[in-house]
Amino acid sequence: MKRSTLLAVGGWVAAVVVALVAGVTVTNSLSSAVTGPNIRPLSADQVRQELAIPITVSPTPTTKSTPTPTLPTRAPRELRVFATAGGTTVAACVSGQATLLSWTPAQGYHVDDVDPGPDNHAKVKFETDDTEVEVEVHCEAGHP
Repeated sequence: MKRSTLLAVGGWVAAVVVALVAGVTVTNSLSSAVTGPNIRPLSADQVRQELAIPITVSPTPTTKSTPTPTLPTRAPRELRVFATAGGTTVAACVSGQATLLSWTPAQGYHVDDVDPGPDNHAKVKFETDDTEVEVEVHCEAGHP
């Protein structure tokens, strides 16, 4: 190989290494600037502790007369997420009563009917023009 070819290849490799080091350095400094140095993922125990905190909601004024779900006054033992084609529902059992904590329709669906509990059964109905999906929750041994 000619000396000029070796110099060109060596220069190209050096440029790639410099670009790689610069990219890693910039990425690390940007992530620290965005999240801050003290942001760390929660451990499994920390997540359980955060989920055990009672949920409080302050009422917001509405123009429609829709019932506001009664939220638990003490933390539920277990939350469960029900994901369906019609939407997603979060439910809990508090003192043996089923309670819907939230419900979100999937794209193209709307909420037609909600009975959030607390009661023996809590339910929500998601609908489109031609499809109906109903989620009904009850508690068995304290589990939704």
